[in-house]
Amino acid sequence: MKRTLKILLILISTLSYSQNNSESDVFKKIIEHEIGKGTLGIYVLCEKSKTTFDIKDFKEEARLEVPENILKEIDINVSKGDNGIWNSELVNKLNYGSGFINSEKCLTKKEVEEIFIKTKKRQNIISISDPIFDNNYENCVVSISYWKFTGSASGSKYFLKKVYGIWTVVAVYGIWMT
Repeated sequence: MKRTLKILLILISTLSYSQNNSESDVFKKIIEHEIGKGTLGIYVLCEKSKTTFDIKDFKEEARLEVPENILKEIDINVSKGDNGIWNSELVNKLNYGSGFINSEKCLTKKEVEEIFIKTKKRQNIISISDPIFDNNYENCVVSISYWKFTGSASGSKYFLKKVYGIWTVVAVYGIWMT
């Protein structure tokens, strides 16, 4: 009985570590992808928004051949997502040099509002949602939003796949603007 309990605890802790590691790897990939597109002076919002996922919309907009079972797993796992907080350590560990990331920590919504009031200029404040994974943590969907100034935002969803152990952006879909 004790042996079974120990094995179960090891499996749970390994899965938990794998999930947390996958989340931070996806976070880093999204920031890297945005910087690669030429987005400079990014501030990162701490609060994770909730990711939405609709299989029909995904098929129409992403136009990818993804196995139906993976899409169903992601669709089911959306309900398990939460509106958590990104760890400021993730932002602190990003080493892109000056001009790319404007803060060594992620910001609260109040701090973002203060930046808009203080600067009265357009900003690049990125909000990255809680990634939603398939059951094997090999595919995921994540939403991003950019706040440019109060009342102005844009965003999209990314479909990522783990290829040879590295998260890769496969498709960008669901683009929106206000």
